[in-house]
Amino acid sequence: MNVKIGLEIHCRIETKSKMFCSCPSDVEKARPNEFTCPICLGFPGSKPKANIEAIKKALMIAKALNCKISEVVLFSRKSYFYCDLAKNYQISQFEMPLGRNGYVELSNKKIRIKEIHIEEDPAKLVHVGKSINEAEYVLIDYNRSGIPLVEIVTEPDFSSTKEVREFLSKLSSILEHLGVYDPMKEASMRVDANVSIEGGERIEIKNITGFANVEKALSYEIARQYSLIKTGVKVERETRHWDEKMKATVSLRKKEVEEDYGYIFDPDLVKIETTGLIKEIENRMPELPDERIKRFVRDYGILEEQAKVIILVDKKLADFFEECAKIYKDYRKLARWVVVDLLKCLNWNNIRIGQSKVEKEKFVKLLEMIDRKVITERLAKEIIKEFVATGKDPEKIVEEKGLQPVGKEDIENVVELVLKENQKAVEDYMNGNEVALNFLVGVALKKLKTRGDPKLIKSLLIEKIKSLNS
Repeated sequence: MNVKIGLEIHCRIETKSKMFCSCPSDVEKARPNEFTCPICLGFPGSKPKANIEAIKKALMIAKALNCKISEVVLFSRKSYFYCDLAKNYQISQFEMPLGRNGYVELSNKKIRIKEIHIEEDPAKLVHVGKSINEAEYVLIDYNRSGIPLVEIVTEPDFSSTKEVREFLSKLSSILEHLGVYDPMKEASMRVDANVSIEGGERIEIKNITGFANVEKALSYEIARQYSLIKTGVKVERETRHWDEKMKATVSLRKKEVEEDYGYIFDPDLVKIETTGLIKEIENRMPELPDERIKRFVRDYGILEEQAKVIILVDKKLADFFEECAKIYKDYRKLARWVVVDLLKCLNWNNIRIGQSKVEKEKFVKLLEMIDRKVITERLAKEIIKEFVATGKDPEKIVEEKGLQPVGKEDIENVVELVLKENQKAVEDYMNGNEVALNFLVGVALKKLKTRGDPKLIKSLLIEKIKSLNS
């Protein structure tokens, strides 16, 4: 089955004010329609003025995505009649986008970037009642209207949802490293996905938020189109919506073409030359994910796959790793614990490192407690769960739960008891059943509340059973 997928990704640019007016862009905690003015509400006679900082950050994105950058910035009016833009047109770019012909390299292919352009965000619509098609009524919050966006349009180079997920993860990491967007803010990245399979028309799925939802929406739509073609039904071009509750795409309208929007150059906004701006942003360009991955492998001696997880999952996680590496020099052990245990606990609590109470000194202390044999690695894997959830000092967790290490004599006593209480498992092991030995180790660890060293327990068990056998 030949699948083609292209993406249109809308990324919110972090600036103090909106794209064409001085209203604050940090609207998350504002009352509905609090941060608005005649410009972002589209009042007659209001005059927009371009936010230069937003343009600079958009240029940084274009450069990071290997685009050919336009010599001038020109804005156009994209006309459509819908309640999310009060003036009935969106200020965007069409004839001369900011950047063209870029690319992003994935693990197995290069994804071409068709173009990058700047535009303003529409208002937030709240559909009250059921789904978008069956809402009782719609509320409009214009706080978001006018916030600067960059739209990144790819060529239809994706052939699987896995590639899409990898691309979005890498793109998010690039934007984080550039310092141009905050992934934790509402609607910071929204995806329109175009998908078609051989024998059918292209379908656009609008405004999907969250990488997991993008994958689910595409998987559903591919299966739906395949089912239609298989039964002889023609797949017609249309725009659909991902309904998260139904876990399905639903039809919104027949797909528009670019001519329907009646683009014209915006006469209220002046032409801006980019030559001087490009020189300025070149000095602001930070280390990007690909370069950082190579440096982690080279300087810390960790596996490339570990470096990719640490850096591409969350920039703040990579920053956390580097802060820990300043005070803990077993880099490979540090990487293993960050990638496997810390990340697992963060995911379990549905938080990122920046939202957690995890502190580098306390995390390093946990690793040092393992090194000093104050706790076993197995016990540390239990302690880290509470540590990530609460931010408590690992030593306090050990003290409060009575998890102090036990001596060899105590372990020997427990081993004697385990052998006495589990004669059948002892006989099974004597008869060549290795699984029985693991069972006995597990029983001993349970009695010791995982405070004993599994290797020591195992060796003592073997030693005692050999003496019984002789």
